Amino acid sequence: MPAFAQIPRGISRASLHNSNEFNQYELGEEKASLDSILSEAYTRKLVHAYYACVSYIDAQVGQLTSELETLGLAENTIIVIWGDHGWHLGDLRVWGKHTISEYALRSTLVMRIPSTNAEARQVKSIVESVDIFPTILDLCDVPSPGKVDGESFARLLVGKTSDQIETGGRAYSYFRNGISMRSDTFRITQYFRKEEPTIELYNYLEDPDETKNVASDYPQIVIELMPLLQQGNTGLYLSD
Repeated sequence: MPAFAQIPRGISRASLHNSNEFNQYELGEEKASLDSILSEAYTRKLVHAYYACVSYIDAQVGQLTSELETLGLAENTIIVIWGDHGWHLGDLRVWGKHTISEYALRSTLVMRIPSTNAEARQVKSIVESVDIFPTILDLCDVPSPGKVDGESFARLLVGKTSDQIETGGRAYSYFRNGISMRSDTFRITQYFRKEEPTIELYNYLEDPDETKNVASDYPQIVIELMPLLQQGNTGLYLSD
């Protein structure tokens, strides 16, 4: 079941949505809304179906890796699995994507690197999708064709033991007339809209489920993070 199926305290509903994409499915038994929570039985059915989709994709990846081994290419092929967004499963009363919440922005990123120095592990560092391209170039020892937006995180993947994984980094996201920056501990978001509040701050060490916008509680942290947020806003056009 969703860890937190309520609207976070201290935000505007304009930051969320009524799951319209989800509600358009003709076989839907219930309609999602910010005004109400889906029944437990239907929620479990939907989460079950979502996990079934994940299991199906996992099986296809298994077929792919098996075929690479059959062809003798497994030790000469980097496999990258990533998604362009996460998914609300009733969290914050939302079903689907289309937010700049952690639920919609934290996306899949799994890599298999054929190297004797690469061991299976989770890397906790914050990276961005735009970092994948320069990382692959780095791993293949291919020079960059020019200036790129991302930065290689190959150092996090090869030649380090599990207790040496680095932390740090920032990731920027843009949607719904807003810009959001994720660090190890915080997510700060600024919306360019009329509805208040336009600044949201979440502390994932203390509140991993985004139950409360703490921007008004920690103004000094907002002041410290805003210049970093604006670094990701250079040249960005946001409509009214």
